[in-house]
Amino acid sequence: MSNNNELPSLNILGSISIASGFPRNITQNSFVLGDDLSFVHDGHAVRLGGSLTRLQDNVDLVGLGSLMRFLSWPDFLLGLSASGNGTEFSNVFASFDDFGLTTREYRVWEGSAYAQDNYRVLNALTLNAGLRYERLGQFGDRLGRNSSFGINQAEPNPPPGGSKAGYIIASDFPGIPPPGVIRSHNNFANDGAGQNTIALRVGFAWQVLPGSTSTSLRGGYGIYYSRPTGQAFYQNVFGAPYSVFRLNAGTANASATFQAPFAQPFPTPESFPLFPAYSPTSTTTIYAVAPGFRSAIIQQYSLNVESELHQGWLLETGFVGTRGTHLVRQRSLNQALSASADNPIRGVTANTVADIPLRVPILGVPPDSLQEMESEGSSWYNGLEASLTRRLSRGLQLLASYTFSKTLDTDGADINSTSSGNALTLGNQDSPRQRWGRASFDRTHRFVFSATWALPNPRRGKLQAFLNDWSLAAIATIQSGSALTIADTNSTNIFGISEDRAQLSNTCSKGLLARAGSVESKLNSYFNPSCFTSPPIIGADGIGTAFGNSSTGIANGPGQENLDVAFSKSVALHRSNEQSRLQFRAEFYNVLNHPQFANPDSNFTSPAFGVINSTAVSARVGQLALRFAF
Repeated sequence: MSNNNELPSLNILGSISIASGFPRNITQNSFVLGDDLSFVHDGHAVRLGGSLTRLQDNVDLVGLGSLMRFLSWPDFLLGLSASGNGTEFSNVFASFDDFGLTTREYRVWEGSAYAQDNYRVLNALTLNAGLRYERLGQFGDRLGRNSSFGINQAEPNPPPGGSKAGYIIASDFPGIPPPGVIRSHNNFANDGAGQNTIALRVGFAWQVLPGSTSTSLRGGYGIYYSRPTGQAFYQNVFGAPYSVFRLNAGTANASATFQAPFAQPFPTPESFPLFPAYSPTSTTTIYAVAPGFRSAIIQQYSLNVESELHQGWLLETGFVGTRGTHLVRQRSLNQALSASADNPIRGVTANTVADIPLRVPILGVPPDSLQEMESEGSSWYNGLEASLTRRLSRGLQLLASYTFSKTLDTDGADINSTSSGNALTLGNQDSPRQRWGRASFDRTHRFVFSATWALPNPRRGKLQAFLNDWSLAAIATIQSGSALTIADTNSTNIFGISEDRAQLSNTCSKGLLARAGSVESKLNSYFNPSCFTSPPIIGADGIGTAFGNSSTGIANGPGQENLDVAFSKSVALHRSNEQSRLQFRAEFYNVLNHPQFANPDSNFTSPAFGVINSTAVSARVGQLALRFAF
C-alpha cells in the first residue's frame, strides 16, 4: 500500500504550483547475449548480427500522491463547497488522489537480427541497404497485476447496481475475476500489438564531380521502432484493480472543501484488488493503458550536400525530416456527445451543462475521467540545416550551424504536460485534427556558433612565460521562442472538458497576439488580451460553451541570445623522469549577463495571463578550476 500521508501537491492557477516529493524504488537488470559478423567481398561490405535480451524492472512507487487545484487566490482562501459559496462549483476546483498496491516485477524478452550491405558500385558511388528484425516485448508483471480497460467492451448504459464490464486483467491474475471483467490471453493485459517489427534502411553516398572529392551528395531513409518507456507502463500502476485513481473536477467536486478536499472513505490495503463499478448515479474514475498500446514508429529521411569551399573549410547544407506515428499520449475517451432532436442521447435532445452526465458514452464516468494512455499520436518534423566548419588549423577551429525547422504534433500543446490538472491533452478529446499544431518545443530558427582558439605564443619577451599556452573557447546561441498554446480552463464547457484552448476574438491578426516591442517592455502583459475572449455559448441553458478555436502553438515565446566563454592557461612542469602540466581554467556562462526570459503564463483564465515571472537562463555565472595532469 502506498504511503498517502504526505502533503498534497497544490496548484493555484496563475500563481504558485507546489509539487510534493514521492519516493520511487526502482531496480533494473539486463542480461544481453549478442554477436556480430562482418566480411568484405567484391565491393560488398556485409554485416550480420543479432542479440537476445532479458530485462528486469522491479518497481515500488512508495507514494502515489495527491493534488488540489484552485482557479484563484480567493478560491484558495475561501475553500468552501458549492453549497457553502452558493454556486455550482466548490472553491476546490479539482482534487485527485491515489491508493493502491504499487509493487511490480516487470519482465521483458527482447531480440534482434539484422543484415546490412554497403556496396561500392563505382569509385564515386556507394549504396547501402539493411533490414532489421526486432522483438520489442511488452512489460509482463510476475505478480499478475497488469490491467487495461476496453471502452468497446464497457456497458454504455450500466444497470442501477453498477457494471464492471470493460476491465481487462492479465492471464496470471490471481483469483477469480468478477462478472464482466475479461481475462487477457497474456500477462500484459492488452492486445500485445507491435512487438514484432521489421525496419528497412537505405542510403547512398555520391561523389558528384568526377575526379574531385570536394563535393558529395548523401541521402537516406530509415524506419525505426521506439520501445515504449517504462513510464508509459507505470501508468498501469495507477489503474484498477490494484490501484484506484480518484479524480473529481468541476461540478463533480462540488462537495469538496479545503478541510476535506478528497472523497471519503479512503481505500485500505485490504480493498484490493478493487474494480470500481460504474452506474447511472456514480462518478467513477477509470485510469488505464489502452488495450492496443504498442511501440512507436519513426521514419527518418535526409538529403545532404557537402562541399569543401577551401582547404580546411567545409560547407554542409541539407534537408532532414522525421515522421512519427503511434506516439504516446493521454486523453479521455468519455467526452460528452452532442444531442439534438434528430440525435437524442438517453432522451436528451438539447445540450446543457446539467445534462452532461447523461450525454457521455459510458454512463457513470465523468467526461474527463476515463483516462487512457494510448499510442495514437503522430508528428512531423522538417528542417533545413546548414553548417560551416573550419577544421583545426594554426590553433583555430570554428563551427557555425543554422536550422530552420517546424515540428507539428497531434497533441502539440501537451508535450510538456501543459494541460496541467488532469494532464489531458487540451481541447476536443475526439478530434486529433483540431488539436494538431506546433509542438511546445518547436523553435523556428536556431543559430549556434562555437570556436576554440589556441592563442599564438610570443617568441621572446619578458612576459613570454605568462603569455604562452593560452586558449579561448566560446559558444553563442541565438534562437527564436518556443511555440505557445493559449489555454483556457473553462468549467462550463458543454462537453465536460474543462482543459481547453482559448477562443479568438477575431479582432487581431496572428502577428498581433503578442504585443510588439522588447520582452522587457511587456513583462507584465506579453499577450494582447483583447485578441482573446470567452468561448461562444451554444448550450440550450445559456451557459454551456463550445471548445475554443485558437490553434495549437499559435504564438511564440521570448527568444534567447546567449554567450558562454572559457579561458585556459597551461604551464608545463618539468619534473624528474616525467612530463606534467598545470592548467588554469576560467568559465563564464551568460558572460554578457543578458536577461533571457522564460515563457509567460499562457492560460487565458489565469489572473497572471501574459505575465513573465522568471528567466530561462541564469544570470552570469563564473567558475574557476585548477587541474594538475601527470
